[in-house]
Amino acid sequence: MPHPIADAETLETEGKLAEAIQVYDDILNTTDGTSTLALVNFRLGAIYHEWRELFTAQRFFAQAHQLDPSNADIRDAIAELNRHFSENREAVADEMSRKNSDQIVSLFRIATGIKLLTMEKPVQAYPLLKSRTKIFPNAAMAKHLLTDIQITEDERNSAINFLLERDWLVNTGASLYTITEKGLYNFYIELAQLHVANAAWTEAVMCYGQAYWLDPGQAYPRYQLVICHAEMEAWDAAVETIAELPAGVPDGVDPIAYHTAVAQSYHHIYQTTQDDAAKQSVVEACETVLRLDKKAKEISKLLASYQRKKAWWRR
Repeated sequence: MPHPIADAETLETEGKLAEAIQVYDDILNTTDGTSTLALVNFRLGAIYHEWRELFTAQRFFAQAHQLDPSNADIRDAIAELNRHFSENREAVADEMSRKNSDQIVSLFRIATGIKLLTMEKPVQAYPLLKSRTKIFPNAAMAKHLLTDIQITEDERNSAINFLLERDWLVNTGASLYTITEKGLYNFYIELAQLHVANAAWTEAVMCYGQAYWLDPGQAYPRYQLVICHAEMEAWDAAVETIAELPAGVPDGVDPIAYHTAVAQSYHHIYQTTQDDAAKQSVVEACETVLRLDKKAKEISKLLASYQRKKAWWRR
C-alpha cells in the first residue's frame, strides 16, 4: 500500500497542490512520528511559500523547526523567509494587513450567507457562500488560511459574533481568531444544499465530500453524495458509496430520494453486469420507495420491469 507521504509528494509533482495539502493535513491528524510530522509541516510550508502565503508558510516552517531543530533544509527555509521579511518590512506589513482584511471578509461572507439562509433568502446567500470556494479550494486550505486572524473590538460586528456564538470561530489569543472545523463543516453542508437546489451536482459532490472529510463521524454527507452521484449518472461512484453505508437513512436525508438513487444506480450496474446481487438491490430499493410513496411512477415502472410474469409457455 502506498505511503500517504508518497501520495502527497506525487500530487505535488503533478502540480495538484491543493490536493497535496489535504493529504498532508490528514497525515498531521493521524501520525505521531516526530520526523514525519516535521517533514509534513515543512512540505506544507514550502507549498504555501510557493503560493506567496508567507505568513501561513512561516507558521508551518516554525512548527517543523520545533519538531526537528537540526534539519538544515528547515533552517534554510526559515532563514530565507526571515531575510525577506527583514529586507521588505514596509511591504510585508502592508501585505499582512491586506491578507488579514481578506480573511475577515471571508468570515463575514460565510456568516452573512448562513444568516441569510436562516432568513429564508437562499438567492442572496448562494453567491456569498459560493465565492469562498474559489478562494479556498478545499477544507484543509480554508482551515490553514483562516487561522490566527486579527480582529479588533471595533471589527467584531454581528457577523463575527454570529460565528462566535455557535463555536464556529474561536479566540486563540489576544485579538486572534481561528475558524473551527465545526464552522467549516456547517459552511460546506449549507453550500452543498444550495448547489443541490441549483442542480450544480459536481459542486455539491465537492462540498459534501469536504464536509465528510472534516467530520467522518457524520453519515449525512455520504447519503447525500449517493443522491448527487445518481443525478450526475456517476453510477459506479454511487454504488461504491452505497456499499459502505448502513441501510437506515439518517435524519435530514430524504429517504425517497436516497432509495430512488439506490434503485437507479444498481439498475444501471445490472444492465452492464447482469449481476443477481445488483438485481436484488434494485428490487429492494424500489420496494422501499413504493412503501414510502405509492405514486412514484418511474420507480413503479422500474420495479415492474424486474418482476414481469413469465410468458405462458414458460409457466
